[in-house]
Formats: sequence, C-alpha cells, structure tokens
Amino acid sequence: MLRFFIFCILIFCFPNSNVLYSQESTSDSTLIKIDKLIAAGQTDKALSLVDDILFVDPSNLDVQEKKINLLAKADRSRDAYTDVDKLITMYPLHPEYYYLRALLNLQKQKFNKSIDDFDKAIDLKMPQKSAYKVYLNRGMAHFYMQDYDLADSDFDKAIELNPKNAAAYHGKGMVKYDLHEYEEAVVDFQKSLQLEEDNPITHFNMAMSYFRLDDKDNSCYHFNRSCALGNRNACRLLMLECTQDLKIAK
Repeated sequence: MLRFFIFCILIFCFPNSNVLYSQESTSDSTLIKIDKLIAAGQTDKALSLVDDILFVDPSNLDVQEKKINLLAKADRSRDAYTDVDKLITMYPLHPEYYYLRALLNLQKQKFNKSIDDFDKAIDLKMPQKSAYKVYLNRGMAHFYMQDYDLADSDFDKAIELNPKNAAAYHGKGMVKYDLHEYEEAVVDFQKSLQLEEDNPITHFNMAMSYFRLDDKDNSCYHFNRSCALGNRNACRLLMLECTQDLKIAK
C-alpha cells in the first residue's frame, strides 16, 4: 500500500509563494544573501545576519520567518519560542508575533494552540499584505485535526486574499485527497503547479492522486518530475511502480 506523504507546513514548503510582506527595511539583496548562506549550510552565519536585521527592525516578518525556520532546522525551537514570547510581551498588540508563535506550535503539532494564536492574529488585524498567511496556515492546523470544512474555508480565504498563492491550492488538494475526492484533488494540485511548477511536493501529491485514479501514465509522469526535483520518496515509487525504461526528467 502506497502512503501519501504530505506532512508539510505550507509556509516552509512553499517559501516562494509566501513572501509578500513589505520589505521596505530589508533589501532584496540581503534576503538573497541569507538564502545563499542557508543553502550553503552556513546556519550560524545566516542566523547572525538575521539577528543583525531584527535588532534594527524586529517587526520584519520575512526575516522573523527565516529565523524560525533556521532555528527549527538546528533543533533549537525552544530558542524560537523564547524569542517570540519576549516579543509578544513587549508588543502585545502586534498580530505578527502571535502568527509567528502559531507557526511554531503548528510545527510541533500543537494544533489547538496554533489555532488560538492564528485567531489572535486575525482579531488584531494582521497587515493586509500578510493576512492570507494566517488563513493559509490555520487551514493546515484544521486539516491535521481533520476539520476539513474549516480547512477548506481557510484555504479559500487565503486564495481570496492572494489568488497567486500556490500553497493554498495545494492545501485544498490535500483536503480533497483525504476525502477520497481524487479527481477534485488533481484539479487543485494542477492549479498549484500552474503557479509554482517546480514544487516536488505538489508533483508527488499529484502523482498519488492519479495513482488512486488508476491513471498510471500521469502518475508516473508526476513521480518522475518530483524525483527529478529531489524528492526521494518519488524516486523510490518511480522505480517500484513505473516502467524501467522511463527516462528521468531533466
């Protein structure tokens, strides 16, 4: 029996889809430099640069999200909690920090706590350019609690606020898949790929949806694409389920 591997906090699995927050105080070149340090495995240098930026501008949500991701990768989530709790104490009316704590709780699968903080961020009027992120990730919390109607509603709201967000369509596809509505899942995953065509997770989940529909050609195509984009699970299933002479996509 094939397993459907989708555990993924959307803000981290779709980083290019989620950066719409104002970057007035941080140049694009600085953010690119942080990303290059992360890609090179230079976590400490990346964290040092992030901390320098946040010392001047603690409300920079893009950089705060990068710090959470870095600390999580370094198995230092406790440090991230400490930092965010301090920010909430200092700025109790700033919705961004409740959102950040919600992400940490979502990452730790503390779904009720994450929903409470997402709700708080909404109540405090999350800035318009980032409001969709709250609904997007609250939708994930509802999804993992199997509250599918609430999850789908949050993903719809995220799309309303940001129609070009691939992650929200991906989330809707996950809901449809869990409900065994595989044809509908394919439609949503396709919409996600139209916005972010090189996401290996979406190609993998698309492949799984086609697999459930007994559509081997399309299933193998998307396993192939996902494998070529670095998804090892897809490579394994490509070898197990698809023709041996299938050429790996470039």
